Amino acid sequence: MTKSQRHKAIVRRRIFISICAVILAAVILLIAFAVKAIVSGGEKENISSDITGSVQSEVLSEVSSAEPSVPSYPETGPNGLDANYSNLLLVNGENPLPEDYDYEGNLTTIPDEYINGSLKQIDKDVWPYMKAMIDAAWADGVKLYVWSPYRSYATQNMLFKRQIDRQIAKGVAPEKAEQAAATVVARPGTSEHHTGLAADFNMADDRFETTEMYAWMQQHAADYGFIMRYSGEKQEITGVIHESWHYRFVGINSAKEINRLNMSLEEYVEYLNKQ
Repeated sequence: MTKSQRHKAIVRRRIFISICAVILAAVILLIAFAVKAIVSGGEKENISSDITGSVQSEVLSEVSSAEPSVPSYPETGPNGLDANYSNLLLVNGENPLPEDYDYEGNLTTIPDEYINGSLKQIDKDVWPYMKAMIDAAWADGVKLYVWSPYRSYATQNMLFKRQIDRQIAKGVAPEKAEQAAATVVARPGTSEHHTGLAADFNMADDRFETTEMYAWMQQHAADYGFIMRYSGEKQEITGVIHESWHYRFVGINSAKEINRLNMSLEEYVEYLNKQ
């Protein structure tokens, strides 16, 4: 190889090395940018996730505080009664019993010592709860008695017609007497007394609210599954006047929840249907 050829070879090698160095530097630079971008993106994602999680926690916290949780109720009530057993059958002017309803198929006779009226039958599944409640009242020195439990359709019809006559005697126009009577005595087929799930205690009179029996029931009725069915503040919903003496069995835990929510049975059934 001549001197001139060696010189050209050296020049080409130096050029090649220089090009390789430039390429290598470019590759290193690209790698560095890529690594930085990945790290930066991960940090942004973490920050975004932290912000989103924080917002979600705040929203869930607000929702949770806006709607109080349902208390934990016991499985067993007094005397070993099933606290979860309930009957929320809704009977009122808007929800009459069906024509084929069995008015007497699930009744039992209340022993005479628990009665201070002429009617003596109640739903057989309700009676253990009612008996336990009355026994507890007696143990506290409170003379609680069943005055008007189950009523047949015929009995309710007689009471309703009698109430219509009373409304007319009070000066209510005959064409309005039936509607006025329905706020005091349910129309036949729409009375809770037909179901055997409800009863009047001691008397059907506003004086009941001044008695020790009423005070005891207000404090203890829910412990045995009963609610005061008709209160004056709910009359627009129930369609019935304030009746401090009329109590309806719904079940122990259901009664406690209805009282906690300050609802009528109509409101509670609607509330459950929306859940």
